[in-house]
Amino acid sequence: MKILFTPYSGGAIAHITRLLAIADVLRARGHEIVFTTSASKKAFVESAGYAVHGAGHADVNLNDEHDQSVSYFENHRDLFLSWLGDEIDAARAFSPDVIVSSPNFLGSTASLKLGIPQVSVINAQWLPEYRGLLGLSLAGDGLGHRVTRALARPLFERKFSAKYLPAVRGFYRALGIDELPYSRTDLHRRTAVLVPGIAAFEPVGHTDRTDLHYVGPLFWSGFERADFDPATVFDEPSRPFVYISLGGSVYRRRSYLDLIDAVTARPEWNVLLTLGPNFARSEFPPDRGNFAIQPLTPGLKACAHADVVVGTGSHGTAMQALWHGKPVVAIPYNIDQATIAARLVELGIGFNLNPVGLRDFSDRQRYFDKAVAVPWSAVLDDAARALDDAAVRDRAHAFRTALRAAGEPAIRAADLVERHAERTRAA
Repeated sequence: MKILFTPYSGGAIAHITRLLAIADVLRARGHEIVFTTSASKKAFVESAGYAVHGAGHADVNLNDEHDQSVSYFENHRDLFLSWLGDEIDAARAFSPDVIVSSPNFLGSTASLKLGIPQVSVINAQWLPEYRGLLGLSLAGDGLGHRVTRALARPLFERKFSAKYLPAVRGFYRALGIDELPYSRTDLHRRTAVLVPGIAAFEPVGHTDRTDLHYVGPLFWSGFERADFDPATVFDEPSRPFVYISLGGSVYRRRSYLDLIDAVTARPEWNVLLTLGPNFARSEFPPDRGNFAIQPLTPGLKACAHADVVVGTGSHGTAMQALWHGKPVVAIPYNIDQATIAARLVELGIGFNLNPVGLRDFSDRQRYFDKAVAVPWSAVLDDAARALDDAAVRDRAHAFRTALRAAGEPAIRAADLVERHAERTRAA
């Protein structure tokens, strides 16, 4: 079978690595695999042993610190067409039996254009069936959440349709796709869905779909091949260990330097900071006995040893922490991270330093700027709360049982990709 993987490649590499986890299983089964990716991530994908179509497309950074508005789509139209056009060109050249995307929030463009079946790996919060609300979550069973959802959902859907979908339809027209999306349902109905989590964390409401599956968190083994032992990193490994992983959300070196200054006020902790893709290790001060900086860290292994994990509310880091039952302190920079951070609070397994307000929901740039303005001392204060709160730690520890019940997520996902391709081909 020929399988084309089309991850979103702007900013961080999280969507690439979750597809690499599936690709490794499918390659071991003898399938032929090609990726599309941005030019800046081409070498990374090739270093994992996979062919990349062409020279790579333009980078579309939906977490651009200077433009978080809906107008980003129009302001960067050429970048979007480079990205989506590359996926169509790759599908036409490779003639795959199935396309696997992540996260497919612009719809199944290559599939619609060429009639190739598609599977999307996407967090449930992006789906119209998500029980909560994007950015706010409010996914609990209580009366307050249910009433708020009922009142707010129509407003959200109208705003989404008015602000977001016209730009997406413009891309479709430019790419020669006749079937245009007029709702969030239209964006997802032509693809099977694999949610890289569990229903307890990302619940959906009633749905008639038979092609929506929870597979559990997808961790790529590539980063985990390195060893991690706190005894080789810190001079006194018995101190409480706080692991900080902020991915590609921090773009200002000064912000990291301010974080390093704040950590100096916590000599009673061991702190490991993993840099995102925007900076080199050489740009920062040397390690000291209780504080270390690494360009890359085997996140699962670090989370196994950590007492608290600090992140942006990214799905990957949150799942790594919860896989080992560790509480999460989140400082979200964008709306999808905000949903994860809000859900951590709803479940009592973490803290959220940048909750969404009503204005934030419609002004993403304002929300991003609020995150930048949160002092690092406040982030570390919440890490201290997590260290001291036995109830939060106990709930996080209990949650790992539910998370691990999914079995082997990458194997389950690979099985479903094969099944979808075979069923579609038979039809």
